[in-house]
Formats: sequence, C-alpha cells, structure tokens
Amino acid sequence: MPVSEDLIGPLGQAFNGLEEKTQESVDRFNAAVAHINEWGFILGPLVASIEPAIEFIRAKLSELVKLVRTAVEHHTPVVSLIVQSFSWTENVQKPVNNLTHTFGNRLYDWEGKASSAYKDKAGKQNEAIGAVANKADQVGRWLIDIAQYNVDYMAELAKMVTGFLGALVTASLETSTVVNIPFAVSDLAGAVGDVVAKSLDNLVGIAKRFVAALSKVRDLISYMTDQKLPRGHWPQAVEG
Repeated sequence: MPVSEDLIGPLGQAFNGLEEKTQESVDRFNAAVAHINEWGFILGPLVASIEPAIEFIRAKLSELVKLVRTAVEHHTPVVSLIVQSFSWTENVQKPVNNLTHTFGNRLYDWEGKASSAYKDKAGKQNEAIGAVANKADQVGRWLIDIAQYNVDYMAELAKMVTGFLGALVTASLETSTVVNIPFAVSDLAGAVGDVVAKSLDNLVGIAKRFVAALSKVRDLISYMTDQKLPRGHWPQAVEG
C-alpha cells in the first residue's frame, strides 16, 4: 500500500523549478525577438516571412504560461487532497475493518430466545460492518485515484516545460547570426510544435481519466445505500 509521500514526492519534483524554467523560456523568447528586431534592417523582407513562425511560438509559450500558472495556484489543494486521501485510509478504513464481532466457543452453550436474538443481531451488525468497510475502501481508492491523476498531470506538464525550454536553448535564437535566423526560427517553431502537441495529447488523456473518476461520485452516493444498512441506518440491537 503506498503512502502519501509516494505521491507528494513526485508532485514536489514536478513543481521543482517549474516557474523558473517557464520564466527562463519567456526571457529567452523575448531576447530572441529583440535580437531579430536588431537585425531587421538587414533581414528586410525576411522578417515578414518569419513573422508567422514567431507568432506561433509566442502563442504556444502563452499557452504554456497559463497552464503553469493554473497548476501553481492549485499546488496546495492537491497536496491537501493527497494527505487527506491517505488519512481517510488510515483513520477510517483500517479502524472499521477491526470492528467485526467474533463469537467465542462458550456462546454456543447459550440457548433460548436471547441466544438466537443475539446471534441474529450480531450477525447483521457484522454484515453492516463489512458493508461500511467496503464503502470506506471504495472511497479511499477513489480519493487516491484522483490524487494520482493530479500528480500524473503535473509530471507531464513538467516535461512540457522542460521540452519547451530545451527547444529554445537548442535554437539559441538570441545569439544566431543574421544568416541563420530564418532557419533557427523555422527549426524552433517545429520543435515547439512537436513538444506542445505531444504533451497536450498526454494532458488531455490524463484530464479525461480525471473527469471519468470525478463522474464516479454518483457511485459513491450509491455506496451509502445498502440493504445491510436499513434505511441508511445502523442495525440496532434493541429497537422500540
């Protein structure tokens, strides 16, 4: 059984340097644009020809910045979700599993209506405990699945940020010679497009699984109704 640190650790690694790498990407792009503008009088008509690629890179960078900003804003709630998911398992599920009645051998020496009534009530309460334990397990698994999808999403976003920055570093547009600028811009646009497309596909896949898990909240509600819990209440030993 994993522990909370098994999820919080990878989440922290994904966040580590995320904003710094994103800002470095922004700075490198701005430096590249400034460098191109400095050579604009020599590039002449070529500036217009590379403008669409520059705008494409700018749009993808803006998209990346928005994704990172949203992720950073939700970092604390995700950590809290992970902690509470494992807290549920530890403090609710395990204790419930240990509540089952056990019948000693001397119980079988007890006869009569009282004995029958006790066995009947204890049996029903054992069944109820089993039902509650199962519900606790289902809720625990659901919470941990949600937490895992958040971690997977962040890990993929971190790959996207690293890939984007790597493409900018490789292109080194901010130091390119005037002759190489058009080729560097074209190569960078292609590399950025590949990085973003691949990562977004993966992010969408994770998001779909996340939404599918959230949709199971209806199943969680149904867990609260069980024939072993008559009218949603604990089977009473004494009624009236």
